[in-house]
Order: sequence, then structure tokens, then C-alpha cells
Amino acid sequence: MARNSKSGVNVSAAIRDYLKANTDVGPTEAAAAIGKQIGKKVSPIYVSNIKTIMNAKPTKKGRRGRKPGPKPGRIAVAARVGSNGSVELATIVVVKDLLGRVSADTAKQRIDLLA
Repeated sequence: MARNSKSGVNVSAAIRDYLKANTDVGPTEAAAAIGKQIGKKVSPIYVSNIKTIMNAKPTKKGRRGRKPGPKPGRIAVAARVGSNGSVELATIVVVKDLLGRVSADTAKQRIDLLA
């Protein structure tokens, strides 16, 4: 939380209020007017900084997520046999896809060639 100055005037709040009321005023004119209004010297650079912060777009907060990994089903699945002799469902799906592309005889010849 911002600390109040000794005179009790928050210069940044005074600048924001003045700039909301007078949107077409430049930093030099605003600094002179605010200085007369609150009785302190205000620099045009400080007014410009406050004006920039007021008009800035909000930034995204948080961190980026994890990069996406490979999509399931895009990589050929090797035949995996469990310890009890069962075959995984993904292997059966790959074999069915192969049978859909070629005839059963051609698929058997290719499987025998690799075995």
C-alpha cells in the first residue's frame, strides 16, 4: 500500500483525477495545473509515466502450459503382449485398420514376412 506523504496529498491520485477530467491535455500543461492545484512541483515526466500506466493494457498473468505431446493413434503401436498372453486393444485396432486397407491374404503374407 502506498504511503501518504507528509502533506497528506497523494500526487499520483491527483494526476489520475486530473487526467480523467481533462483527457486532451499534454503532460507539460497537466504538470503545471496539478502543481498549482496541490501546491507541489510536479514534473511532466512523472505525469507522462502515470498517463502511460493508466492507458496500458492489462498483462496476462500466469505461466504458459506444457507443450502438447504426440497425439494418440498417430504413432504406429507395436504389438505388446501381456504376461497372461492377452493383446492390447490398440494392437487389435491397428490390425483391423491394416485389414481394412488390404485383403486378409495380403495382410497374412505381410505378418508372416515380419514374423
